[in-house]
Amino acid sequence: MACLYVIEQGAEVTKQGNRLVVRKFGTELESVPAFKVEQLILMGNIQITSQAIKFLLTEGIDTVFLTVNGKYRGRLVSTFSKNIDLRRIQFRKLEDGPFVLDLARKFVEGKLANYRVLLRRYQKENQNEQVEKAIHSLRRLIEKVGDAGDLDGLRGIEGSGSAAYFSALGHLIKVPEFRFEKRTRRPPRDPVNVLLSFGYTLLANTVQTYIDLSGLDPYLGSLHSPDYGRPSLTLDLMEEFRPVLVDTVMLRVVNTRAITMRDFHVPEDSPSLPEEGELEEVTPADYPILLTYEGSKKWITVYEKRLQEATFYPITEQRLSYRQVCEQQVRLLVRHLKGEGTYQPYQLRI
Repeated sequence: MACLYVIEQGAEVTKQGNRLVVRKFGTELESVPAFKVEQLILMGNIQITSQAIKFLLTEGIDTVFLTVNGKYRGRLVSTFSKNIDLRRIQFRKLEDGPFVLDLARKFVEGKLANYRVLLRRYQKENQNEQVEKAIHSLRRLIEKVGDAGDLDGLRGIEGSGSAAYFSALGHLIKVPEFRFEKRTRRPPRDPVNVLLSFGYTLLANTVQTYIDLSGLDPYLGSLHSPDYGRPSLTLDLMEEFRPVLVDTVMLRVVNTRAITMRDFHVPEDSPSLPEEGELEEVTPADYPILLTYEGSKKWITVYEKRLQEATFYPITEQRLSYRQVCEQQVRLLVRHLKGEGTYQPYQLRI
């Protein structure tokens, strides 16, 4: 078990010997040896004893706190990486304009290329004019990435690519009740957007874990500009994995009915929401639709299974799990920053 999720509201995480134990009202729900846990994710109203906190810090187990709806709140950090030399290299390199632009191009190229491969895979089965149009648009935009003269222009290409992709994504969904018209966030306003937002939060946690382990600073990236509290490097590195590890899984669970509308809670008296982004602090009461407890468990399970799936990793010419691919991409970036290699985005094969 690489990652232990605790989502049972009111549960408590304790330490017993060298094991992490999850209890609720005195009943043991889970007991796991610490050596099997790389990451602990606590969602919502979960208690944790001081003994368990000390144990997690001592063992170096990454501990992440999310809201019940999957919004990131923070994590336990034992000691910040002592690799000051690597961070100094990172800060110096990411102040170099041409270097930053070149690296950002790679992130955008990887993301758009994987968008295009995903659409092409589904287009083989279901010929759709809108999907074909998006595939051609993405091809043209990918060709423009190398010519982007600055970050603003590159971000414009990335935005156009995302718009083309999401305009076609709904046509890949075969279940009528799961309609998808556009990407919405803060809050997500339909079941597909709920799954995507939750999945991207899980993906960000996966990527940031390996960034932290590498010694890099997750708050200084290239494509995403630095901003207070924004893990820019995490957002950069997860771009190429969005269609690989989240969008693909969403289509799989929806089209196979592994997740159905019964896994969502839609309040009958949902308020009329303002336009997306107008809510400064979104609370659960603001959400028009939420995953149920069982729905969250299903989504977490399929996401973790996807991370464990094996794929061919061309850089080392090995078959690795997707979780290992995420780790290898972070290591590749470290070598790129140190001038010991060239960063190449991970790209799906047709």
